[in-house]
Amino acid sequence: MASFLQKGILVSGGQVLGIVLGMFAGILYSRTLGPEGMGQVELFRSTSIIVITIVAMGLGNASIYLLNNRKVPMAEVADNGLKISLALGSLVAVGLWLVFLANPKYYGRLATPAVAIFLVGIGAQLGTNILRPLLVAQMAARRMVTVDLVIPIGLLVGGLALLAGRSLNPATMLAVQGVASFGAFVLVLVYLRDNLSWRQRFHWKLLMDMLNYGVKLAAANILMNLGNNITVMLLRHFRGDQFTDVGLYTRAATISSLAILIPSALGPLLYAKWSDTAGLARTRQAEMAARMSCTYGLLAAVFLMIFGKWIIWLMYGHEYLRAQEALIILAPAVAMLSLFNVCNNLLAGDGRALVTACILVGTVAIIATVTYLAAPVWGIRGVAAAALCGNAFTATVSLAACNRYFHLNPLKCLIPSRSDLAYVIQSLGVLVKKT
Repeated sequence: MASFLQKGILVSGGQVLGIVLGMFAGILYSRTLGPEGMGQVELFRSTSIIVITIVAMGLGNASIYLLNNRKVPMAEVADNGLKISLALGSLVAVGLWLVFLANPKYYGRLATPAVAIFLVGIGAQLGTNILRPLLVAQMAARRMVTVDLVIPIGLLVGGLALLAGRSLNPATMLAVQGVASFGAFVLVLVYLRDNLSWRQRFHWKLLMDMLNYGVKLAAANILMNLGNNITVMLLRHFRGDQFTDVGLYTRAATISSLAILIPSALGPLLYAKWSDTAGLARTRQAEMAARMSCTYGLLAAVFLMIFGKWIIWLMYGHEYLRAQEALIILAPAVAMLSLFNVCNNLLAGDGRALVTACILVGTVAIIATVTYLAAPVWGIRGVAAAALCGNAFTATVSLAACNRYFHLNPLKCLIPSRSDLAYVIQSLGVLVKKT
């Protein structure tokens, strides 16, 4: 148990470190490229994220299920996964190349070699998404963390090198992203090399099983990524003369998403006993977790609304100060997303992932509709308002779903008590002793 807990802490710590390194890399690139350059880069990245999330179809997570529940040999799953990764990765790289080539006004023109390197990396990233879960199945915590840190470290080191050589621009940044993503994929292959063999035949039935489970598991993730990135795509559509608004909005969105890091890190602490409880006991613990998350989210939202201007200036410089217009509107979404994370964990733990997927369908529809109506008039403020409306819908409906299935009292999910803080302090003490 202690070993499992230590591995969990190692993985969580690695994720936090990766986010911190990514934040510093983002600061470096943002300050060097400016809102216009970052806006162009984010457009390429948002398009790629949407595509690889859809094409991956949850195959990686399905592999974990097949290994643990169906007892399929690791060699079969790994070998099949590699062949699928190479086929789908090549398809994605070529497909995105054609999309970028056919829409030069939308994406802007960048050096062809740099875009090619970026697309090779995107194909490799798809492979990493499919194969990395095999390390999860092996509980290879150190290897998982190492793979996760390759991209943020690569971005930071590559950016510093380009800055020193005075050659940092949107094209070279995309190239660095491609190289880092390819490096992470190669490292996964090195770790799985004992289970990879080209001599094995391709198992079509195994692919069908992976798709059968993967699509169900991936639905919520696809919808969440679509909701997060469709705003960027539509904002560019309505601000076709420049990339500046995209650069400003994505910096505001990045700052608000960083505020979610703490409740996400504390999640395992708050949900730790859910698997051992049921009925009224689980309901009370879920209400406590919701209260703690909402309280943090509201405090973080107020902090961002008051000090957002200085945070933007400190991180990205005065060129991005107009991003405050979007950040003030996005800030309340921190509380909403914090509440949704609790509801999502409760629903998923009870086998009701389809409920979450249905909620997110409505979320994406609201975000797309409000963005389409508001972005042409209010620009980044309209896009931020769309994201806020979508998150408000997500939090409200997910809480209503938990009220229906688990009898959560909405009022008891919002107002904290002294016992909540005492529980967290006590749980932290137990966690430290076990590690």
